[in-house]
Amino acid sequence: MGDENFLLRNSRHLLLKEFSESSIEVLLKSRILIVGAGGLGCPAALYLATAGVKNIRWVDPDKVEISNLPRQILFSEKDVNVPKVIVGKKMLNNIVPAVNVDAIEEKADETNLGKLISGCNIVLDCTDRFKTRHIINKYCVENKVPLVIGSAVGWSGQLMVVNSSEQNTACYACVFEENPEFTDDPCGAFGIFSPLVGTVGLLQAGEAIKTLLKINQTTGKLLLLNALSLNFDRINLTKNMNCNVCS
Repeated sequence: MGDENFLLRNSRHLLLKEFSESSIEVLLKSRILIVGAGGLGCPAALYLATAGVKNIRWVDPDKVEISNLPRQILFSEKDVNVPKVIVGKKMLNNIVPAVNVDAIEEKADETNLGKLISGCNIVLDCTDRFKTRHIINKYCVENKVPLVIGSAVGWSGQLMVVNSSEQNTACYACVFEENPEFTDDPCGAFGIFSPLVGTVGLLQAGEAIKTLLKINQTTGKLLLLNALSLNFDRINLTKNMNCNVCS
């Protein structure tokens, strides 16, 4: 893309006083790991790619199911039984041909997260499992890689940014203790309002961009959304000095 087209494409971001041409360069050079290609991961990946992120490593073991379609906006009925990350990569490349998507059809866990995080500047947790969220948080804290966590179930959504390179900030385990007896069902088991999960995914993309560019970072806060009442609450978090992950 020529300089003129590059500036024109990014002109509305460049009109913001917080952005400059070097901001766009940061996004172009960043590598983002997105764990999950469902209702959170689809809008997050789409907005990151269109905002100028050129390198996305996308991991998810699942294939598209018909019940995914109301909220997983990159997929259609013809994609049923095709791996989500393969369809997602194709759709992102249709919209932004320059984006480089490393589509990995695996489940993120202790065996591969070290390799998946390697070389990445930030991680988006777009999963729907409590156990996986704790594992991702642990690896991000250990490797001092910023993490943007989103979750949604029923009418309720949550958003949290973990950045262990900042002093005295809470990680996910500080706020939500790991409980082996917790029933770890996916959000689909409880129902989900599709525009809510899309909203949380968009917010994850926004916080990832702001974190990469060091703009008004929201580390140390938990955002709670209720799509039924349209209430937004923000809780200030404190680091647990006894946390077995970050302390």
